[in-house]
Amino acid sequence: MTYSQKANPNATNSEMDSKTIIKQPNLTNAQRSELIEQYVELIVDNMETKDLMRYAIDGITEYVDQLSDVELREEVGNYDEELYDELVDNIVSDDEEKEIERLMEYTNDDIIVIDSPNSPLFP
Repeated sequence: MTYSQKANPNATNSEMDSKTIIKQPNLTNAQRSELIEQYVELIVDNMETKDLMRYAIDGITEYVDQLSDVELREEVGNYDEELYDELVDNIVSDDEEKEIERLMEYTNDDIIVIDSPNSPLFP
């Protein structure tokens, strides 16, 4: 089956205009950069604060996630010299507290035989 269609010989101006090919000008690098800058400003101006925060968090996370451990420590240290050690202490403390809470769940209702291999203390 072959499909073909002929142009309307009595085309209106709007039909003719829709078929006109508009040649876009070639932009210089500076003009292209200006176009991008204006476009990005429009996008950002129309974003809500929560969307801006999410975008910033995602971007920074992606950047920091690619760093080696040494680079990560240096990056955090550039923000605040004592922050890396403080964050590590927070994380270690949180993990220890969670483990204590997990163990306390068992001790509230059960008598635990610690040396038993079936003890919940030995997962």
